[in-house]
Amino acid sequence: MTNEKINIGIILGSTRKGRVSPQVGEWVKGIADKRGDANYEIVDISDFQLPFLGTTDGTEPGIAAWNKKLFSLDGFVFIVQEYNHSITGALKNALDFA
Repeated sequence: MTNEKINIGIILGSTRKGRVSPQVGEWVKGIADKRGDANYEIVDISDFQLPFLGTTDGTEPGIAAWNKKLFSLDGFVFIVQEYNHSITGALKNALDFA
């Protein structure tokens, strides 16, 4: 058995101006970090500048970077606003590239 900590991504699921997910993500990370049993990292999908699905040939560097980040993590916590009884379009789009 290894004592290596797992890596958890706190995914910010909105890209809109004025969003509050960064503040909520920092709040969640602050609480999670006190546990000490995992490494927690905020992952903001807006940092990857993902194109809209269906408007790309899939070669944009943000897509590769997004996938590399996701595959480096062992688990996820999603900070996402409810939109029309579902998750945001930005998060749906990002998950389609995963």
